[in-house]
Amino acid sequence: MKKFKSSIGAKITAWILLAFFAFLFFVSVASFVVLINYNAYFDRGRSLRKTVANEIFAFDRRAISMYAGVVLGGAEDIDEYEFNEIYDPSNTNLFFTVKDEEGNVFIDHGDDVDYCEKFEYTGEYTVTLAPTTETFYFDTYEEAFSYANSITVRKSEIPSYSSSSPSVEDKIKTDLSTEIVQDGEKYCLRVNHYNYETQTYTVNAYIRSDFTATDKYYYALTFVRILTYMRFGIIFIGVISALMCLAIIIFLCSAAGYRAGEDGIYLSSVHKIPLDLYAAFAVFCSLLTLTVFFEISMYSSVYAVIAMLIIAFPVCAVLLASTVVTFAARIKKGGWWKNTLVCFVLVLLKRLILMIFKGIKYVLVNLPMYWKAFFAFAVIKFTELCFLVAGSYEFVLFWILESAVLALIVIYAVISLRKLQKAAREIAKGDLDYHVDVKYMTPTLKEHGENLNNISKGLKASLDEQIKSEHMKAELITNVSHDIKTPLTSIVNYVGLLKKDGLSSDSAPEYLDVLERQSIRLKKLTEDLIEASKATSGCITVNAENTDINVLLSQASAEYEEKLSAKHLELVMSLSEKTPIIYADGRLVWRVFDNLFNNICKYALEGTRVYLRSDVVRGQTVISFSNISKEQLNISSAELMERFVRGDASRNTEGSGLGLSIAKSLTELQGGTFDIKIDGDLFKAEIAFDIVG
Repeated sequence: MKKFKSSIGAKITAWILLAFFAFLFFVSVASFVVLINYNAYFDRGRSLRKTVANEIFAFDRRAISMYAGVVLGGAEDIDEYEFNEIYDPSNTNLFFTVKDEEGNVFIDHGDDVDYCEKFEYTGEYTVTLAPTTETFYFDTYEEAFSYANSITVRKSEIPSYSSSSPSVEDKIKTDLSTEIVQDGEKYCLRVNHYNYETQTYTVNAYIRSDFTATDKYYYALTFVRILTYMRFGIIFIGVISALMCLAIIIFLCSAAGYRAGEDGIYLSSVHKIPLDLYAAFAVFCSLLTLTVFFEISMYSSVYAVIAMLIIAFPVCAVLLASTVVTFAARIKKGGWWKNTLVCFVLVLLKRLILMIFKGIKYVLVNLPMYWKAFFAFAVIKFTELCFLVAGSYEFVLFWILESAVLALIVIYAVISLRKLQKAAREIAKGDLDYHVDVKYMTPTLKEHGENLNNISKGLKASLDEQIKSEHMKAELITNVSHDIKTPLTSIVNYVGLLKKDGLSSDSAPEYLDVLERQSIRLKKLTEDLIEASKATSGCITVNAENTDINVLLSQASAEYEEKLSAKHLELVMSLSEKTPIIYADGRLVWRVFDNLFNNICKYALEGTRVYLRSDVVRGQTVISFSNISKEQLNISSAELMERFVRGDASRNTEGSGLGLSIAKSLTELQGGTFDIKIDGDLFKAEIAFDIVG
């Protein structure tokens, strides 16, 4: 199916079929509207046939009027007008007779055959009669002009063309014109009478039932007969055409965006035209077509209307359907609204509004930097304006003083800016000890100078911190190397002794004990490294649940009671009376306590007390481990929690130096805090968790 949708041939065929069925649909709709309008579904097309016949006969009516006028006008050679040839029975299905007022036939193109439509009407023809002229003489021009006006107003006083027949005399119409000319000492008024006679005639016209000629009546009335005969089939054709158009559009929409040899949705150049522009063009073309169609329907021939119906309407249908299809393709691709003029305009408006707001924000943010200067400038210029308006001579003196003061202010500002510029340049060069003298600066410039001084201090502190970090990294590498190298060296040496003395020697058991101890130490170091890495990166799974801290502390103290006794350490434990319940992973909290107890067993001074305490403070439970170190603690708490750092600088004791780092990472992984405090030889570790509830 996808291959069929991707076929160009299938899409072209679908578009051709769409145009064809759209044409059928429009023809069906137009025919249905015409049939309904002329009640053809009830009178079997009689009204429609009569209307079409009248529309076509309108052309012949004008021709017959011309024919009658030629005859009544007394044309000598009527054959030159070719009326007889036009209305010969072999050329037209129209036959007619024209009678005068007395009922005499003076044009005969009649027949006694059967007819389907009849037309009967009367017409008039005006005959121009011989003109007459009257002459009047007056002594002055004013008299002639006055008389001319009077006879123009009173036409009935002017004698008209006379006829012996009173009935004909009533049909005579008279018009006149006047002309005044000087004839010697007299003024001659000439009155010209123009007489017209109106003659009435009657036309009886018929259209043959059995068409003898293939003229316009034949084509039009035959079409009406077929249309009437198919009046119910037209409804069926329209419905089927509409359904086919809908099915084809659905297929084109489903196939839109697919292309042979391409994965996913492919948008062609047509689909990249802005959607609203595309739709507007399609709608505009459709409306223009409808307008032209109605104009042609009113003033053009039926053939032009049919041509318009055949060509224009399917094109409009294809344009509108293509709009739907391209919309479907863009929806499949996603983000269809982005390729529209409306979206483009909205984005431009958004950028413009953001630009305006940024400008306003910039002005508001920076207003404190220049509002004082702007206020001073405005006051000075307003004072100058007052002097100018008043026309005072003191303005020159004021201007001189103002210029001198402004010059001093500018010099003062330039000197201060020069100091700030020099300070920024020295700091950029790396002189972090450079200090800006801000003693005589204005508050705004003074603030800027102090900021430069603070930048210098901050950069210096950052540099010291970076140097310290690099130093600690170097120590870290040294410590790691030492901790790994020591057990490996012992293992290599004792393996060599075993090879030399053999497993049967008296020293072999001792050598094996050393190898086992150093191997275990190396294994423990490796495990601590892995656990420290996981704890720091947060890769350990935390199965949090409600956990009683007092219970965990009691279990841990019981577990290490024997080891503490072996080191001659007395455990003093003070647990909170309130039950501190936290939401944490008991297994990971136990690991934290285990590391701290191990640390106490390794580094606490023998014969001293170890204090273990839990308290509830401000919604948190605080657990503290305190002991006296047997080695002098000449190291900070921050350094002591670094990886591979131990309390004994000589690193003679066993251990990886990762215990405190792992404990801190595991505590923070569960939302707690871990801190170390050192006071002389007193070592104190504090752990805090939020209490549940």
